[in-house]
Amino acid sequence: MVTGNSPQWYLRKHADREIFGPVAFEQIREWAMSAQVHPQDAVSNDGRTWNKAPMLEDLHMDWLVEVPGQPLYGPTTAGTLLEFLSIGEISAETKILNCCSGEKMLLGDASFFPNPTTHGEDTRNHDSNLKESLQNRILQLETELLHKQTELNFALDKITRL
Repeated sequence: MVTGNSPQWYLRKHADREIFGPVAFEQIREWAMSAQVHPQDAVSNDGRTWNKAPMLEDLHMDWLVEVPGQPLYGPTTAGTLLEFLSIGEISAETKILNCCSGEKMLLGDASFFPNPTTHGEDTRNHDSNLKESLQNRILQLETELLHKQTELNFALDKITRL
């Protein structure tokens, strides 16, 4: 599946098989980077042929996470790892594996890990990007909630009329 050939893409959630789209591929990539695409979710550029999201190289879902007492999580994106870090689900000591290179390391040793001793532009950019990512996620959740509330109101109205 080549990402450049199709202007529209679909994301099918594994948990409930709900489909989002059509959207530009860049939207799918943003969702993946902000922990909104699960490794079991599927993507399609025609709505008929579906592939697991990690199979698309352009989504950069290259990382597995070792969580003690649980199976490996992933593959997922570096952005997702940083989001999990920011909410305390994992730490800098969490073991990760790059699926592409086979390299194992601690999250804190990864090239994308924010350096806490750096108080310059990189930290501000990371904080700004994380804030923007979280704001986008909140907006998406609010939109989904509004959609579900509309569906519920429609169903209640239909039940009342019956």
